[in-house]
Amino acid sequence: MDITILRELGFTEREVKVYISLLELGTSTAGPIAVKSRLPQTKVYETLGKLIDKGLVSYIVVSNEG
Repeated sequence: MDITILRELGFTEREVKVYISLLELGTSTAGPIAVKSRLPQTKVYETLGKLIDKGLVSYIVVSNEG
């Protein structure tokens, strides 16, 4: 995938890695995104927060109860 457009839009290197990982994985938790992007999970959470703030990704809360 050509990531030039993402950089032109102002994405940081981490944002590019996380965003591309999400595109490839689809709905995911932070763990698989960290593995795919080769970033520490703490950096994935931080970067996801920035992408959420920019309105580029969203999240849902899933309960494991019941």
